[in-house]
Amino acid sequence: MERNIALDILKITLAFMVVGIHSGFLSEVSSLAKYLTVNGLFRIAVPIYFIINGYFFHSIVVNNNIYPWIKRVFFLYLFWMFFYSYLWFTPVSFSLVETIKLIKTLIFGYYHLWYIAGIFGAAILLLFLRKLSSSLIFLIIIITFIIGVSIQYVGNYHFSENPRLDKLFNTLWVYRNFLFFGFPFFALGYLFKSTNIHERISLKLSLLLSVIGFFTLILESYVNYIQETRDGGFDSFISLLLVCPSIFLVFIKLQIKGQSKNIALYSSGIYFIHLLFLDIFIRHTNLIGTSLTFSVFSISIIASYLIIRLHKKLKFIL
Repeated sequence: MERNIALDILKITLAFMVVGIHSGFLSEVSSLAKYLTVNGLFRIAVPIYFIINGYFFHSIVVNNNIYPWIKRVFFLYLFWMFFYSYLWFTPVSFSLVETIKLIKTLIFGYYHLWYIAGIFGAAILLLFLRKLSSSLIFLIIIITFIIGVSIQYVGNYHFSENPRLDKLFNTLWVYRNFLFFGFPFFALGYLFKSTNIHERISLKLSLLLSVIGFFTLILESYVNYIQETRDGGFDSFISLLLVCPSIFLVFIKLQIKGQSKNIALYSSGIYFIHLLFLDIFIRHTNLIGTSLTFSVFSISIIASYLIIRLHKKLKFIL
């Protein structure tokens, strides 16, 4: 089956960015360099993943393959949650707090696995909304995205004087979830395919919007960096709603044709397995920043080769 290799190349680049985020890319160079990448440029990775998945989810819906898709994503989530259970699972006491923490982890996902939970939730929500007009779905995209970004900004800048609200707004899963983060981008990808709007936008315009979006993202990141009242990093930026769809459009229009799915599988393998090696390197080496990023990424590629071979027998692992 012929596929667009350009998207696969994009996905493996995004996988490197995810590794860079978790490894503290350029942290040994300068705090600014680290911030503009880890809390700037690299934040395009997960939103674009959502867009790509939403784009191909349209064919799942049209071909009425919804149940097999849901089943596959569910078992994918279960497998990797079990794989990393040594990092997040401890025997639960009978205390209400510990039980709630466990339930929260199971629902929202451990560490990078929140992305799979986000895809699952975004897809379910979209299934309920798919019969609405494209304009109304787009409006819901804008509203949910703005709410998510606003919660993070209110939290990071401590705009709320109420301690409980401030703590809530600074709780990761409150804004980085399927509704306020996953759905806007997943649904956007779905709309690209359902409306075929990507066919009416030229490559030249897509490139121009990508460049504008890139500089807007870096500017937004830098402005946040220099603010003394800002506390913590960012998962979501206002500018992501411009730069991420634009980059997706560029690669979907490049149309580099090929047959092999291996590059895409390597991207998934790296995404899922890199946390294992990150944990090992942090525990047993002195690697940091850039060297840690490249070391984890390199060994994750090797491990992905083995995972892909295993995937031929156990389809649910990738």
